[in-house]
Amino acid sequence: MDKYLTDAKWFIENLPYRSTPYNGRNWGHPWHSLCSYHGKLKPAIAHFLISAFTNKNDVILDPLCGVGTIPFEACLQERIGIGNDMSEMAYIVSKAKLEKPSLNEVQTVLSQLEIYINDNVHEMLNSSEALPYNDFGFNGKLPEYFERQTYSEILVGRKYFLDRFNSLSSAEAMVFSAFLHVLHGNRPYALSRTSHPLTPYVPKGEFQYKSVVKHITDKIQLSYKKGDFNTYVLGRAIWGDYSNLSSLLSSVDSIICSPPFADSIRFYMMNWMRLWLCGWGTDDFKTADEKFIDKKQKKDFGVYNFFFEMCYNVLKPNGKVILHLGKTDKYDMAQELSIQAIPFFDEVYRGSENVSEIEKHGIKDKGSTTDHQFLFLRKK
Repeated sequence: MDKYLTDAKWFIENLPYRSTPYNGRNWGHPWHSLCSYHGKLKPAIAHFLISAFTNKNDVILDPLCGVGTIPFEACLQERIGIGNDMSEMAYIVSKAKLEKPSLNEVQTVLSQLEIYINDNVHEMLNSSEALPYNDFGFNGKLPEYFERQTYSEILVGRKYFLDRFNSLSSAEAMVFSAFLHVLHGNRPYALSRTSHPLTPYVPKGEFQYKSVVKHITDKIQLSYKKGDFNTYVLGRAIWGDYSNLSSLLSSVDSIICSPPFADSIRFYMMNWMRLWLCGWGTDDFKTADEKFIDKKQKKDFGVYNFFFEMCYNVLKPNGKVILHLGKTDKYDMAQELSIQAIPFFDEVYRGSENVSEIEKHGIKDKGSTTDHQFLFLRKK
């Protein structure tokens, strides 16, 4: 029997990521939690998709990688993980994890950031005009979240990174990722008043000054104390639309991807403050539905025809595509995408897992997903 088919059947019959210890909420490499992110794939699922269906030294691509869970797992298992995303936030965090800078490089960036903030924050604090983005926000306005000097330091730090974004180094991406993580939350690590670590809900509690550089430094130091990198291989992060990958890549062994689920929540609204830190403004939120595939697919799953064409172009002969999808009462994603894949791929197998009682992490609206689906394809 075809090994790919045999492995796919084994995977669906056993769902190995549900066994102890992989089913633990915090299982996985600590760097998977480098920055909080809505919609992140469970690391254990990525772990087994990599280990069961790919080989050492393979090139593994995730064209819609989010914060890089799948390609990072590939790097941890001696594969070359490549992650692409058009979200600035996703790209920053993926670059930090996949291109793993040394602690010395990161400390140099921290020193440069500290000098930059110290040299520029007083002018902003002493200005008689209202601070920038004074009226921006979705669950309250930005100044409602931060003590005035902290907010001023955040604004200066934001400019520091945005000025460097187009040539961002892996060390700068690591510091930026830590900055994104500590921006808001409900624990002392957060720069904000008490809010939620995933979605910045209206804050509460006293205003308190918190040093931006100190909180970033604490996160960096903690991150570099944890995690086993003995089998790690450097990967690569790409920022842009997946349609551009055909001209950038070739000879990919496998594509493993978890596209936005049908009827899923709007990731950019749930991550609005971190996306703001990455440079988004009011107009970006107004036009996001026109750019991102999670909303395009609601109108027509035909958008995936272009996705599969790209996959076909970058894969080696007989290359695999494995998709982790979300089914709802309204949409059967595996069925819809299998139709779009027909010109380029043969379906090897598909299976599903009921997740109607999945943990919601304190968020009431997690979409209407009833099943997680796995679609196994092979290049024609």
